Amino acid sequence: MLKILCVCGCGLGSSFAIEMSAKSVLKKLEIEADIDHTTISEANAFKSDMILTQKAFADVLNADASPEQIKRVIILNKLTDKAEIEEKIVAFMKERNLKAANHE
Repeated sequence: MLKILCVCGCGLGSSFAIEMSAKSVLKKLEIEADIDHTTISEANAFKSDMILTQKAFADVLNADASPEQIKRVIILNKLTDKAEIEEKIVAFMKERNLKAANHE
């Protein structure tokens, strides 16, 4: 099962909004995932396959990350834009040869 973490500064506002939008997209794509939200300061304490966040927080997460760890961080330009989230999740899945039931 895919483990997804949504990250923002306080772990309550925008990360929760990302989580809600991502859950809708994952349901549409029939992708089973364990999804949660947290703060930027706690993000590295979680094991995750994918991190959804905005650019400023991605820069912090990627500062000391390995190239493989950087690939798991997905930068969202519009945090609750389901079309953008779907596009980026599908691209992530394709890159790893994982399948989404409702997409190709």
